[in-house]
Amino acid sequence: MIVMKVEPGKSIGNLSIGMSKLNVEKLTKKSSPIYFRVDYDSNDQVQYIQLASGIKDLYICEYRNIDLFNTKVKDLVTILDKISPYDRNDSELGYSYVFSEIGLSLWRPRNITEEDFEEEWFKEMSLENQEDERKYLFFESLGVFQVL
Repeated sequence: MIVMKVEPGKSIGNLSIGMSKLNVEKLTKKSSPIYFRVDYDSNDQVQYIQLASGIKDLYICEYRNIDLFNTKVKDLVTILDKISPYDRNDSELGYSYVFSEIGLSLWRPRNITEEDFEEEWFKEMSLENQEDERKYLFFESLGVFQVL
């Protein structure tokens, strides 16, 4: 599988913070933009790049040899917190983690832990729903932004 490098505060793959909208369009013309979301500033320069986890079927998304979409949330947050403390005052903590010092954000739609799998409410779910819930042990999107 191909490795896509994530450089917090700088880039995801070939897309870079500060890149022009025209260059982004040229780069994403041949590849599927469905996995990417790019926000621009008033000068049409990239200010934020978001990547959806669906891309993990095509690429390993790596930062410092860490697979960002296939490492469990609790493990990944512990590793990244040693590099850059996350914002502990984030109102969406558990769902969202922002590492402002390096320019990286991570998000998942549900805050679930492995301990939840032992709870009665979880055991009462169908096996199909339990399997669906297990995917929330991992992040579903990541973003890079410029460190100010």
